[in-house]
Amino acid sequence: MKTKIIKAGISLLVLSLAGCKLVPENDVIVERQEVLHERNYCLYQAPDASVEKNCDIKYWLNYWLDGDEMTWAQRKAEIALLSDSPQDQLRKILLCQGKDTPYQDKLRSQSWALNLIKEFDGGMQDMLSVMIYRPSQVLLESESAVVTLSKINGGQSTRIEEQQELVDQQRLQIEQQRNQIEQLLKIEASIMDNAKGDPK
Repeated sequence: MKTKIIKAGISLLVLSLAGCKLVPENDVIVERQEVLHERNYCLYQAPDASVEKNCDIKYWLNYWLDGDEMTWAQRKAEIALLSDSPQDQLRKILLCQGKDTPYQDKLRSQSWALNLIKEFDGGMQDMLSVMIYRPSQVLLESESAVVTLSKINGGQSTRIEEQQELVDQQRLQIEQQRNQIEQLLKIEASIMDNAKGDPK
């Protein structure tokens, strides 16, 4: 299956390279410019005076980068000051993207992101989904799997320790029984010696 895909990809590449000279270069440039200008990175397409920093993508990227330089305690304090407006929800999401964000807060951030993805328009919707929601979802799933495996390993480790304690107790009992048997054999040997040495 992979080889068929690779062959198809190579064939497509060869055909596209062979056809490069057939297509005028100006058309390609125009198409690329149209694709680049299609997306509008506004929170909402309709101009709304109440939406702060609606189309300022640089602001949002800088906010994200600034938040990444903060500790979780600083970001958490900042999150507590924010409202539930869409702009503040986006700020909360961006502040929750740091490496040291606890699992529960990352999970809450995913819920906020999903709500905003449904609410935002066009390019910002795509950006939020591709750059934040999907990668965070993968990390959360991985982290959840690690936690689950850790719990399983911890449970198995506890069971192994309990079984080792039982084995140690059984060894101790066996050793005690062996000592008792040896003492009984000594007593029996002593009685036998006394019986042989005592002529009647």
